[in-house]
Amino acid sequence: MISSWEIMRIRNFISVLLLLIMTSCVEKYWPEMTKYENVLVVDGELTNGDEVCEVRLSYSSSTNNGSLITISDAELYITDKHNIETPFNEIDNGVYQVTDTSFRGQIGNSYQLHIALANGRVYMSDIDILTAPSPIDSVYGVHETHEDININHEIYGIHFYVNNHSDISDTCFYLWKLTQTFEYHSSFDIDFLWMGWFKPNTNPDSLGTCWRTSNVDKIFTMSTEHLDQPVLTNFPLIYISTETKMLSVRYSLLVKQLSISRNAFNFWDALRQQNIDQGNLYSQQPLQIRGNVKNIVDPDETVLGYFTVAGITKKRIYVNRPILPFYYGICEPDFENIGWLYYEMNPNDWPTYVVDIPNRGKALGTSESCFDCRLEGGSITPPEFWEN
Repeated sequence: MISSWEIMRIRNFISVLLLLIMTSCVEKYWPEMTKYENVLVVDGELTNGDEVCEVRLSYSSSTNNGSLITISDAELYITDKHNIETPFNEIDNGVYQVTDTSFRGQIGNSYQLHIALANGRVYMSDIDILTAPSPIDSVYGVHETHEDININHEIYGIHFYVNNHSDISDTCFYLWKLTQTFEYHSSFDIDFLWMGWFKPNTNPDSLGTCWRTSNVDKIFTMSTEHLDQPVLTNFPLIYISTETKMLSVRYSLLVKQLSISRNAFNFWDALRQQNIDQGNLYSQQPLQIRGNVKNIVDPDETVLGYFTVAGITKKRIYVNRPILPFYYGICEPDFENIGWLYYEMNPNDWPTYVVDIPNRGKALGTSESCFDCRLEGGSITPPEFWEN
């Protein structure tokens, strides 16, 4: 599946274009932006992996509206080179999943997505062959320091890299998608619950340990076209610094390596370059990055997004807290206001969490997130795959 951050990136093309216009050093040109509103956005992926094939349909919104405009009541199906049809069901607003959840892409087979909207418009993706995946030889992290002019100290962290090779001599095109999960702790245990009196908490760490999972908001692409051998060594992926809690206890990175076609590579690599390109309107316009889905009656209609067909390889690694300086914020105990609890007699405000600092006494926190790690976006239930 293409992740939600990729959907938002496609949906925000128009906003990016306006930014490029405003920062250009040449004479400004203001295109007619309204014609790019309500543009179809297609987000889907078919692999030979274990994920169930899903496709998300939406319309692009105006530059001042970032809300998702989902498309329901469409009819979707996939055809392969044998003209076998695999239909979809709508499982949520704008989210379509293959009816046969055991359906997977087969290496060497070709696939095409068909979309019929309720308004009568019909679309098809280009035919694409599912490429055999290449092995991931290793994923590893290296301690590195970076610099930031906005921070008055060196930034410490771990830079992750991938090594791979191909068993075929043809040019390989890769897209990497990363998902990160990290364990972290709240600043304080809940030693007491204020319930009009200090009630000892039998499980002080009940809200103290959390796990949080997110997709990495960055695109990684590479081809072996200009290499002597179809081997990638020390290809850089994400850098995680000690400015946050991500590395504070235990961190896991899931690397999904997609072996894609040349056309798919051209699309994703253009998006990657658009993210780092600081050029002006005349160097590159994001709305010129078209996907592989077209209106069968009006092929000039702008359609954003991509239906990706790819062979997939995965590798997960774990990293314990490194021996590095950490700079993420921590809560300071509030001893000054602990006495005011006696004047808070409204039971609707209870329980109030209280920590007992050795040799210093009871204290409050500056916020509930000092005690409840869930308020930082995580869950107290570890993922099924988690390894201690």
